[in-house]
Amino acid sequence: MTPHLETLAERALAAPSLLRLWDAVEAYVDTCAEQGVTTGEGGLDLAALPTFGGKDPDDVRLFPTLNGAGRVRSWDQTHILIDRQFSEQRFVVVPRSVYAA
Repeated sequence: MTPHLETLAERALAAPSLLRLWDAVEAYVDTCAEQGVTTGEGGLDLAALPTFGGKDPDDVRLFPTLNGAGRVRSWDQTHILIDRQFSEQRFVVVPRSVYAA
């Protein structure tokens, strides 16, 4: 892992809120792409991202999206961070009310 990717990974793991985590993860993914490495090779375990309260989503692995299934990566009391690995905009934050629908 390059020092810059390590810093971005640390920033993600220390994020104080879901929105800050979203920013940090997007910066990490963009930097991995710029450096020609996969997100797994970059060193951040996306399955181990922090959560910020609220009930665990019923199914923390898959979430239906318009572009196929995404993976729930984190959440707080009102929103969920979805990883849509094969979409142009990889990460999105959606309200829990959308998840429940």
